[in-house]
Amino acid sequence: MKKFNMLIICGVIITSAILIGKYLIESKPQSKPKEIVKQLPFVDIVEANLVSQRATIEAFGTVQARTLTNLIAEVPGLIEGVAPFENEVNQSIASFQNGGFFEKGDLLVKIVDIDLLAREAETLANLRRTEYQLAQERALADQAKTEWGDRDWKLATALVKRQPQILKAEAEAKAAEALHNQAKKNVLKANVRAPFRGRILNILADVGQQVGSGSSSALAKIYSIKKGEVQLALSRKELSFLNFNEGSPHGENQIAVEIVNEEEKAIHSGVIDRSQGIIDPRTRLHNLVARFENCFTDPFNQISKIGNPLSIGQFVKLKLIGPEIDVFIIPISAFREQNTILVLDQEDRLTVRKVKSVKRDGLEVWVVGGIQEGERVCITPMDIIAEGMKVKISSSTADQNKIQ
Repeated sequence: MKKFNMLIICGVIITSAILIGKYLIESKPQSKPKEIVKQLPFVDIVEANLVSQRATIEAFGTVQARTLTNLIAEVPGLIEGVAPFENEVNQSIASFQNGGFFEKGDLLVKIVDIDLLAREAETLANLRRTEYQLAQERALADQAKTEWGDRDWKLATALVKRQPQILKAEAEAKAAEALHNQAKKNVLKANVRAPFRGRILNILADVGQQVGSGSSSALAKIYSIKKGEVQLALSRKELSFLNFNEGSPHGENQIAVEIVNEEEKAIHSGVIDRSQGIIDPRTRLHNLVARFENCFTDPFNQISKIGNPLSIGQFVKLKLIGPEIDVFIIPISAFREQNTILVLDQEDRLTVRKVKSVKRDGLEVWVVGGIQEGERVCITPMDIIAEGMKVKISSSTADQNKIQ
């Protein structure tokens, strides 16, 4: 009996649990499907506007002199003195030392001229002797004609007329005169004078040193302070960008060049003078030469003082200025690869576009092909992009475009 009652109680409990569970299941709240809202990325854009800009390129180079040469002693001898000379008439501030300046015609070096003066006197004596012999032969010719008498002088031989003797005397006189003139010039050459206005880069001889006659004749390395040059290297693309034509007549399509300081201000102006006509085999760049007038220190120019003078060997920054060109200036952040950007169509969908650039710096890129006026360019960096992906334009960009 007890066992039967326990079975009934268990059945009641199980049935109640089933009913309660069914009730709970049927009475649970029904879940409603949630609508998924697609999140579109926000991007900043710029409109492509064609503008006219002056083609400019930055380059670097080293300053050197346009005219750099060795000052040579033309006659051998011992150096007696060097500039400055106290007793020299019309002598400027010339100084024969490293870094010294000199004006054209200044006396820089004196070579002992005793032997040269002796040679001049010797050649003068020889000249007078040959002149005497010539006069004597001409007098003898006149005497021979007188002694010929009434006979026809035309029948006389050349030797009787002393024509060979006169020709010999004339040749000897001319030779003696040439030697004497050469001796006089050598005396003048003992005083070595400056061939142009310039500066001494490095002296190679000094007082008491023998020059010539087995020793070196070089006195100093000097350069002209009238013109300076800077060598630079550009790629073929940069030359095309500047519209440089190596074969154009001198003076046509010249490219202006400025030397700029740390504040990017121009301190000297010049032009691209020439191409050296060679390509560096290591860098594959073209070597060009820029020319600058009156860029060195010039103590002789009292009218216009040179500001920020250059020095030989100085490393300088150059700004090359070419013709005006029409370009689109696009921020560098718009570029996904070297020449790839993202353009938005009318439905704000992204399109990958290849463009042609001619200049690139740290902030902007100059584009000349691949986009059209008024097209919208995405300038927001994106990690994941797909052709035709829809985006939203940020409100700040939209407001800026409205203002513009």
